[in-house]
Amino acid sequence: MDKNDGVVDDFVSHEKRSFRFKLGKLLASSLSGFIAGVILASIFWFLAAYILKLGL
Repeated sequence: MDKNDGVVDDFVSHEKRSFRFKLGKLLASSLSGFIAGVILASIFWFLAAYILKLGL
């Protein structure tokens, strides 16, 4: 088993909601993951800039 086989499953939600098309489920899951990633990355870079500005 290749270690990358489950990578797509990490980014796809396994919620019970039904979508008309499989692409709709994939896009909804990917979009929510992307938004969460942008928020977390923004917090990280804000904190890094704040700490560097303080000179810690």
